[in-house]
Amino acid sequence: MYGGDRAGSRYYEVMELPDVHGFTSGRYNPRFGNEMTAFMINPFIKMGGLEFFGTFERASGKRTTEAQERTITQLAGDLIYRFGADENYYVAGRYNTVDGEEAGNDIDIARYQLSGGWFMTKNILAKVEYVNQEYNGFLPGTRFDGGKFNGLVLEAVISF
Repeated sequence: MYGGDRAGSRYYEVMELPDVHGFTSGRYNPRFGNEMTAFMINPFIKMGGLEFFGTFERASGKRTTEAQERTITQLAGDLIYRFGADENYYVAGRYNTVDGEEAGNDIDIARYQLSGGWFMTKNILAKVEYVNQEYNGFLPGTRFDGGKFNGLVLEAVISF
């Protein structure tokens, strides 16, 4: 469930160890084995130009090498305000956190983002975004140990 990804990471190569590269850089995968239990709720509310999209997710499972099940919880909230004659401009904020247990350690990942964008057409978006993300509690020497990144992203995307 967590191992597949057709799109890859939003922030390319930000959390890789030297000489290790991957399309999921910065993403956390709890690597549960073949059995897991997952529960997710995604509320969406729209009032005029204001939108809220949330995520509550709780997944439990274990690797074949683990004796005990462990649980990972993700909470996220996106608040977006769309404006303009066709709501083709927006400002947005997002907060996302993941916490649980990994290799006997309590881990957590926290991200916040602030952004604004312009849908130039229904298929072309130009946006600017500030992101800050931190990883805590991971084993020394692993790619997420003490990891953090932040910065400004300027992006144009075309979708079909």
